[in-house]
Amino acid sequence: MKYTSHLKQLSLDTFCSSFDDLDKNNRWVKLGDLLPWTELEKVYNSCVDEAQSAAGNKLACIIIGVCIIKHKFSRSDKETVSMIQKNPYIQYLHCLSNFTDKSLFDQSLFTTIRKRIAIEEINRFTTELFNKGLASKEACQIEKQKCKDDNEELPITCTGDNGVGFMDSQKRTHKGVLKINATCDDAEVRYPVAVDIIHNGYKIADRYIRKIYKWLHIKNIRSFYCDACSFYIELIKRKKKETILIRSTTSAMLNHMKKVLRKLVELFVEFRSSQDILQPHEQCILRTTFGMCSQQSEMFEEKKHQCKDRILCIFQPHVPSIVRSKSETPTEFGEKAGVVANEEYTFIEHYSGNTCNENSKFLLQIQSFKERFGHVPATILADKIYISKAYKTILKEYEIKAYCKPLDRLTKKIKSSEYIEKIGEVVEERNEVECSFGLGKRIYRASNIRAKFPETVGCWTGMCYFVKSMMKVLRGLRLAIFEFWLNLWIDTIANIGLQL
Repeated sequence: MKYTSHLKQLSLDTFCSSFDDLDKNNRWVKLGDLLPWTELEKVYNSCVDEAQSAAGNKLACIIIGVCIIKHKFSRSDKETVSMIQKNPYIQYLHCLSNFTDKSLFDQSLFTTIRKRIAIEEINRFTTELFNKGLASKEACQIEKQKCKDDNEELPITCTGDNGVGFMDSQKRTHKGVLKINATCDDAEVRYPVAVDIIHNGYKIADRYIRKIYKWLHIKNIRSFYCDACSFYIELIKRKKKETILIRSTTSAMLNHMKKVLRKLVELFVEFRSSQDILQPHEQCILRTTFGMCSQQSEMFEEKKHQCKDRILCIFQPHVPSIVRSKSETPTEFGEKAGVVANEEYTFIEHYSGNTCNENSKFLLQIQSFKERFGHVPATILADKIYISKAYKTILKEYEIKAYCKPLDRLTKKIKSSEYIEKIGEVVEERNEVECSFGLGKRIYRASNIRAKFPETVGCWTGMCYFVKSMMKVLRGLRLAIFEFWLNLWIDTIANIGLQL
């Protein structure tokens, strides 16, 4: 390649480019060859309703590839479409036959994709990826076996001593390690302060009144937004907010908000067709605003800060508050996810906004493991909250080993040093689930869920952990190939040295 100096920038017409010398070792090329597209396409087509598809559906490789790029780089929908449009390597990942500078689809299709793909389909994606990775590891082990002079069998399993398979008394096959834990995936919402929520609701209601008045051609509108906003600004400007000032501001804003909502009801009664002016999502937000006003009035009168099914954000009323045993953030705002880790693969077994205990899904996770891999886990590694007295009977029934601290506070039996060492090894091995949480939240933004609808939140979260597992498998495969050629090169040099 020649480098020449120019006094000005070349025009685009004289700029030459060629795609003949593309790097075949690019990560997106390797990933496109690694993924089991045929199996992934079958899983995706099973969740597509052909009766409701008018203009035909996009290919599964395009849909899944777009979600991979979005969550790998943590980009917005518009930026993801633009990135795919400019990168030939990423277009190869999408199984395109040639490079195109046109966008694959509009950014608004992302919402339809998230509504279509549920967590169950994403878990099936991860299962197919697991089968593909297992087959690749077995092939790599066979290649190593061929290069060895002796005919000793090499172990294919990559699990430790805890995952050694055995047959129980009921002739059930036990194999592998089940590592379970739960976390809260935070949503992108503002911290729920009463005056902030009331101010947002008042602003939305006032906006809808102006929209209806404009459609009815009514002028000289009397608005109370400036009066309510003055109370709000006076409070937030204060560095130290006294309780008396907070209650007086809340009372004044609630009174103004009730006037605005009463005015809306009068408009809907007087002009019955005025309600149809609002879009369906605007009507949903307005119903949430009425419910929020009722809750805030109840809490203000009873002088409390909690109520049943409290609305934390009028734009995302489905976001719950989860109380966690953490010193820095005792309360988190988002859905609760029960995660299962098997080697480098992560599955989401249950995902809901209910503040239920994790151990209520203990039996479900064992049964899902058996359906997914065809055998019962040999060992379960979990927190002490899972291994309770009520669920020790399940472990005895399935004859599964579990290493955890004793439930009683004062243990009379003195544990041996081997048992204490084993507990330490198990805790280190169980940290893989915690690492999955940290990697998923820090790199793939599982702690910043920006999906606005309750039916799209699960797809966003599941894709974060699916992409994490996929990139980890890709790194592991590259490392295995590198170790294979390195060992082959070392053995060749050693043989040459022996001959000399």
